[in-house]
Amino acid sequence: MARILLVGRGPLPSASTPQLGFSQLRTQAFLEVLTRAGHEVRLVSLVSQPVLERLDGWSGTVEIREEGAGWIAQAQSFAVDADLLVSAGPYNPGRLAVAIADRRPLWVDIPGDPSAELTALARVTPGGLSGPQVAAAHAGAVSVLSRADGISVISEAQRHATIGQLGLIGRLLAAESSPTLATIPISGGFVPEPTMDGERDSGLVVALAGAFNPWVDVDGIIACLTSLFAQRNDARVICTGGGLPDFYEAGFERFKAWADTQGSRVQVLGWLPHAEMTAKLRRAHIGLSMDVAGPEPELGSRTRLLLFAELGLTPASTVRCELSKQWAAAGALISLPDQDPAEAGKVLSETAWSPEIASRAAALCPSADEVCAPLVRWCAHPIQCAPFHSTDATLSAELDAAKDQLAQIYESPTWAAMNRLHGLGQAAVQRLRSRSE
Repeated sequence: MARILLVGRGPLPSASTPQLGFSQLRTQAFLEVLTRAGHEVRLVSLVSQPVLERLDGWSGTVEIREEGAGWIAQAQSFAVDADLLVSAGPYNPGRLAVAIADRRPLWVDIPGDPSAELTALARVTPGGLSGPQVAAAHAGAVSVLSRADGISVISEAQRHATIGQLGLIGRLLAAESSPTLATIPISGGFVPEPTMDGERDSGLVVALAGAFNPWVDVDGIIACLTSLFAQRNDARVICTGGGLPDFYEAGFERFKAWADTQGSRVQVLGWLPHAEMTAKLRRAHIGLSMDVAGPEPELGSRTRLLLFAELGLTPASTVRCELSKQWAAAGALISLPDQDPAEAGKVLSETAWSPEIASRAAALCPSADEVCAPLVRWCAHPIQCAPFHSTDATLSAELDAAKDQLAQIYESPTWAAMNRLHGLGQAAVQRLRSRSE
C-alpha cells in the first residue's frame, strides 16, 4: 500500500458545514475510497480560512488557504515522503498537485471541462472576460493536461473532449506519453440513509438547491415558476444554496429580486448547514434543475439531481447533460422542455410527487466505491508517463511560483511596515506642499 497525498477542497462535509458543494463531496469520496483500499492518505484541504491541522502519523488532514501566501511551499512540506499524489475536484487542487508533484506519480481530477465552464462564465459577464482571466484559466488547464499521469473526468462526453485536448498539445503522439484517462461520474452521499418516506408539505412544493452557477438557466427558472404560479394557487418554492462569491453571483441576485415580488410563495434560505438543508428540502415534492444551452451542460453533470433523488424528491430537469439524458431514458425524472420555460411550468403544474420516479432516480445514484474503481486500480499500480515538455506548461508553473512569492512578500510584516512608512512619507510631502502653496 502507498502513502498518498490527496489535494482537495474543504471543509469536508459535516452536519454543520455551510455551502456544501460538489468539490467537498468529491474530496470526501476520494478520501474514503482510497482509505478503504488500505492506503495511508494525507489530505491537504484548500479552504478560505484554515483552522485544522490534525495528523496521525502519515494520515490526517491539514488545511491551507487557497492561493494564499506560501500555499505551494506549505503543500510541499506536507508532501514529503508521499509515494504518489492525487487531486480531487476542480481546478486549483489539480494546479497545486502539479506544482508539488516533482516526478512522483500524479493523478489529477478534472470533473468539469475548463473551457466549457469558462465559456458559460464569459457569456454572462458584461463585456466578456478580460485577457488575464482567460490566460490564467488556459495556463492552469495546460499545466494539468501536460503533467498528469492519470486523469479523471465527470462524463463520457468530457472524456472525448479531453482526448481532443490531449491530442492538441501533443500528448497522444507516443503511447509512453499518453496518460491514463477515466470517467468517474458524480456519486451519492448527501444523505447517510436515503429514503422515500417522510412528511411532505401540502400543495406542490418545488425545491431549488446548490450553486447558481453561470450554466444555471435563471431566466428559464423564473419563467417556469411564474407559469406554475399562474396555474396553481397551492404551488410554492423553497430555495437553498446561492451565489458563489468571487466567481459569479449575478444569477442568484436576479433570482432573489424576482423572489421578493412573490411574497410567501418563494422562500429563499441561502446556504444552510448540511443537516438543516436536507431537513428543509425533504418536505418538498419536486426538485427542479434547468440548464442554459451551451458546452457546459453537454460535457458536465448535475450533483443536485442526486441530492433530490436521495431526499426522495421527484427530479424535474431540462435534458441537456449526460446524467439527465440517462435518467430521462430510465424514467427517473420529469423531462422539461428545453426551449419553452413557460411550457415547463405547465408540465410542473400537472406533476405530482411520484415515489416511483424518485425510487428509480435513487437507484441510479452510484456509490463512491463504484465510480472510483479506476482510481483505486491506478493507485495500486500507478503508471507513469514519459516526461512531456510543454512550453506553455513550463511558463504556467513559473507564473504560479512567481505569484506565490509575490503574495508572501505582500503579506509579510516587512512589506506592511514599508507600506506604512511610505504612506507616512507621502502624507508628510503633501503637508509640505500645502504649506508652500
